[in-house]
Amino acid sequence: MPTTTSFPSSVSTNSVNANNTFADDGTFTSTIYPTTSSITFSGFSSLSIPSGATINGITISVEASSNSFGVSPQIRVTNGTSYSSSVAANTWPTTKAVTVRTYGGASDLWGLSWTPTTAAGISFDYAFSFMTSGRLVRFDYITITVTYTTGSSPTVHTVNTVAEANIATIKGVAHANIAEINTVTFD
Repeated sequence: MPTTTSFPSSVSTNSVNANNTFADDGTFTSTIYPTTSSITFSGFSSLSIPSGATINGITISVEASSNSFGVSPQIRVTNGTSYSSSVAANTWPTTKAVTVRTYGGASDLWGLSWTPTTAAGISFDYAFSFMTSGRLVRFDYITITVTYTTGSSPTVHTVNTVAEANIATIKGVAHANIAEINTVTFD
């Protein structure tokens, strides 16, 4: 199945240099503690989902280092009208090693309904108040990957050399009401 991936380009708060998550460049956010406000990541403008596609799943990938979370931060996504249930980001490394973690997946819709438009407008929240006291994390990058199935395209037939007298009807339109035919779309 085809996929499309994008970095965020907007954050709700920048008290921890959260804009450093906009690229996989080894530039980390400042240290994030349990007292840090929730951060919303949005602006995934590089997501290219064709009209008529069916959204199959959404994956969030995070490259980060931490000092071993106790209770983990919570992640939730929104399709613009509804939020998913929160998911614990509990698969963090137990050392300060930089590690990539993924949440969701190619067939995980996070309990929400999606269209190409709502998937392209996705945003998600990290709630850090769930972390155990004394824990910390730093992010290098965050991406969203949308897995989809393309919709079927209508068949297009070009009619250039058919005499008007040989056209009886096109989808119920009598030939007397057809002035010119250049392209006919059958769905």
